[in-house]
Amino acid sequence: MLEDINNILNSGDVTNIYQEKDFEEIQSACKSDCLKKNLQPNKTNIFSCYVQRVKRNVHMIICMSPLSSLFSPRLRQFPSLVNCCTLDWFSEWPEEALLGVGKGALQESEQELGLEDQALQLKLVEMFKNIHKSVEKYSVKFYNELKRNNYVTPTSYLELLSLYKVILQQKRVELSK
Repeated sequence: MLEDINNILNSGDVTNIYQEKDFEEIQSACKSDCLKKNLQPNKTNIFSCYVQRVKRNVHMIICMSPLSSLFSPRLRQFPSLVNCCTLDWFSEWPEEALLGVGKGALQESEQELGLEDQALQLKLVEMFKNIHKSVEKYSVKFYNELKRNNYVTPTSYLELLSLYKVILQQKRVELSK
């Protein structure tokens, strides 16, 4: 599969994927492109226009974990995954982002959670940030001592926020009963 993706990224084509009926559809669809470019509408030019159209219109999102031992060999084996792509490396959030996301999450549901007090919200957001940062710190310590990874991602922080909301609502229901 990665070989096909590599070929699509590199040349816009996958070798031996088309049947004869596919070539007929390609010729009927791309003949006008050749005429617009003042090219003779033969099989080679038509297919070339088709491949250019594919390159212009194909968009892929590929997610791979760089933590796997297979990641580096795959990149060497399929260089178009690097050369023909935009790579987004996701790293840990800065403290300001944690505070902003935490504040936004609490403000979204402040009335249903009964958290209208702004000072209380700020203390809670600071607590969420501290919890997340301490887990990041202890994850590094965990790796150094035991050589085992514990990944702390932005999703972990969002889960912390949603878990707090769920537990707060459950405890309020318990107290009211």
